[in-house]
Amino acid sequence: MRRGEAGITLIELLLAVSLFAAISVSMAMVLNVSFTSMNKIEDKVDFNRRVVASQRALDQILQGLIPVLAPCGGKPVGFSGMPQGVRFVSSYSLTEGNRGRPQIVELFVGPSPNGGVRLLLNEQPYLGKPSFVLRCGLPFVAQANTFILADRLKECSFGYRRIDPANGMEGWFSGWAYPDWPSAMRIAMSPLEIKANQVPPSTIYAPLLVKNRSFDDVVY
Repeated sequence: MRRGEAGITLIELLLAVSLFAAISVSMAMVLNVSFTSMNKIEDKVDFNRRVVASQRALDQILQGLIPVLAPCGGKPVGFSGMPQGVRFVSSYSLTEGNRGRPQIVELFVGPSPNGGVRLLLNEQPYLGKPSFVLRCGLPFVAQANTFILADRLKECSFGYRRIDPANGMEGWFSGWAYPDWPSAMRIAMSPLEIKANQVPPSTIYAPLLVKNRSFDDVVY
């Protein structure tokens, strides 16, 4: 090589290529970790959003209870409450919000293929007292259009509060066998497992603003 001419040796070229390859691999690993972390964060945010939305919908469904006087299970009120499910008429629909026709709502517990149990919702348009009476004694069954409000629960149960008109004392019952309306409902839920940075499904407590004395029938 003549003096004063610039150039690189083969060893220097190999070192440069090796260094570039190492930097490329490092950047690929960093990008992979970043995208994986971003996907995990998005999954957690989406999960938390769905939990909050489901619990808000549950509260609106319960607050929208319509006091329909339809015979059900030997009671004069259109309300069927059991430890693992409840059936009533609500002005709130999960698909139509507050704008659609009142719905016969079925909230019930069913097994989950992902482990534990899940809280399910069936809706059927309320077409008058006969439509509710026909469904009053039917079992709760998951259908193709059943909504999943909470999944992978360790336990889920329903409770109903009654205030004794004689003495004003209140009590909670796992089933409803009284000829009037409960003053409140409770849906107790606990997750099968608790994960960091995820909002777990929690117990829903909803006062039912229904007067048990001198209330009028509701007709749609």
